[in-house]
This record gives sequence, C-alpha cells and structure tokens, in this order.
Amino acid sequence: MATQARWARFADGADEVHQWRIAHRTIEAYSKTGSVSPAAGDLPL
Repeated sequence: MATQARWARFADGADEVHQWRIAHRTIEAYSKTGSVSPAAGDLPL
C-alpha cells in the first residue's frame, strides 16, 4: 500500500484541488439550501 500511495497522488490529483472543490461545493450547497447536507451526500454530520 505504501509503495502505491505516491503513484495514487499523481493519478488522483493535487490535494489543494480537492480541498478547493470541497469548499466550493459546500459553499454552493449552503447558498442554495441553507445547509451543507447536500454537499456531504446527506450524511449525518
């Protein structure tokens, strides 16, 4: 698993991009519905 972790980072994309998308989706969901639940897949947070 450790040997594949470095390769997975290249294939999966940059962490910063993922964090930006999560933040974008969360803000967008809150703006539309007043809740972040849709951005979290309606999971209980």
